[in-house]
Amino acid sequence: MNQETSLSTPVVVLVEDSPADTYIVRQSLKMHLTQFELRVFEDGEKAFSFIDAADSDETIPPPSLMLLDLNLPRRSGREVLVRARNSRLRDVPIVIVTSSDSPVDRAEAAKLGAAAYFRKPVDLDEFMALGKVVVSVLATQPIG
Repeated sequence: MNQETSLSTPVVVLVEDSPADTYIVRQSLKMHLTQFELRVFEDGEKAFSFIDAADSDETIPPPSLMLLDLNLPRRSGREVLVRARNSRLRDVPIVIVTSSDSPVDRAEAAKLGAAAYFRKPVDLDEFMALGKVVVSVLATQPIG
């Protein structure tokens, strides 16, 4: 990826273990963004490896945004969020995308610096609104 592409194309990291949810997220982003690059990590350990690599190698550009499920195999979304906030990716906006509607989860995500909390709805049309959340969060970020 050349520098011009990386400045104009948002890079979205998705940490999600459900292939069906990954598909819906991708479709929602396609509906609301003209272009994007989606990097998917299927478990918390793979997300940790990505964060650690970015933390130790400054040539790895930080993503524009991270979408993070709380209920992940190998390491929880909470652990990934804490690790990201204690790394070079500390300023990357992180949107929690989870089936949990727990007030405790919402409060903890906010306390740990999540930019937004999106509860995965059962209804497909409502799930497709995730793209609007992503566009809104990206719009609040400085360019470059």
